[in-house]
Amino acid sequence: MTAGARYLSVLLAIAGLALALILGLNLALNARALGGAEALQLASAWQQQTRGVTYAPPITASRRFKALRLAERLPDINAVAFGSSTAWGITTDALPAQYRLYNIASTGNPLTSIIGEIEYLQQHHPGRLQWMVVPLEWAIGGLYDRTPPPARDLAPAAVLAEAVQSSVSPYRRLQDALSYPKVLNLVKTLQTIAGGPQPLAAARSLFFDVAGAPYRCADGALARDFDAVKLGQCAGFRHDGSWSFGGEKRLTVAQAAALSRAAAAHSSKYSRALCATGGEPNPEYLSRLERAARNIRQSGGDLLFILPPLVPGLEQTMTADPANRACLMRTRQALQEWAQRIGATVLDAGRAERYGCKAEEFLDEHHAYPECYRRVMDFYFRTQREGRALPGLLQP
Repeated sequence: MTAGARYLSVLLAIAGLALALILGLNLALNARALGGAEALQLASAWQQQTRGVTYAPPITASRRFKALRLAERLPDINAVAFGSSTAWGITTDALPAQYRLYNIASTGNPLTSIIGEIEYLQQHHPGRLQWMVVPLEWAIGGLYDRTPPPARDLAPAAVLAEAVQSSVSPYRRLQDALSYPKVLNLVKTLQTIAGGPQPLAAARSLFFDVAGAPYRCADGALARDFDAVKLGQCAGFRHDGSWSFGGEKRLTVAQAAALSRAAAAHSSKYSRALCATGGEPNPEYLSRLERAARNIRQSGGDLLFILPPLVPGLEQTMTADPANRACLMRTRQALQEWAQRIGATVLDAGRAERYGCKAEEFLDEHHAYPECYRRVMDFYFRTQREGRALPGLLQP
């Protein structure tokens, strides 16, 4: 063999080893990111023991983790916040001391699914929960959907049975592991590990353990990463079920204004959702929620409906358009009549600026940070103490 051939063979061998290493490490990360029943149970048990910040992957299936946590927390709580990720900013410390809340809101959870969750809890744990927060989201369309509410089973055995890893073909797994974004992410991850205080231990826990080692967040809270993304950023759910917003951005005033202008366009997802039914809420949803309100009152509790906060300026900019304004007026009229008839309060927080919320208290158009939700809840409980929280729409 010539010197050139030997050189080429060495290069090919090195390239092959590097490729095999990249493939093996990314396959290990991908397997961890898919989660499963073991990771789900371990993450829930770890949070129950430490009250730390975490979640079980994948984040797109966070309802399973929330259901397990709810089962653990039920003996200690008397209030629940439902919803999608837009409600993750609702924290127990935003409520008066008599309420011990768990936030069961989960990723992409529409109103039709929320109704199923409420009915499950009222059927299986009657009288235990004395207060509920239920978002009615017009901005992303949940209030107008026509999907019938499904039966939900939040029992631990049911959610663990759901937690099976994705049946992605081996070819697709290999293809994904060698894709440019995954290789780039691996390189950045290895750079982060190499710059840490214990690189070997960090690498072992990342690639071969079900979770990384616990660490401290900037606010002193303990955190642990069971997922393979957002490592070390304190991204996860707190003990009360709210999101930590670790590593997340905050909007500027200019960004909020630009997003509001885009939302006002007839082609935007917000305008299309708002006017999909001319602003008419799904009557079946309102009927089922009326029954839920009646059930909780029979046991001495109550239920608060809320139109979630939107980034300052968004609702005002959207309703400058006559079509959008007509649709939202119809929604408000329908909710006002419904709430007065059933004796419920609907807290209208859509114009978050009325509550003192700022652009920097939002992640995007409709995800508010806990600071904004605290302002909204403070207004509600203050008006309640003053006897001004009457049935119907409530706003400053």
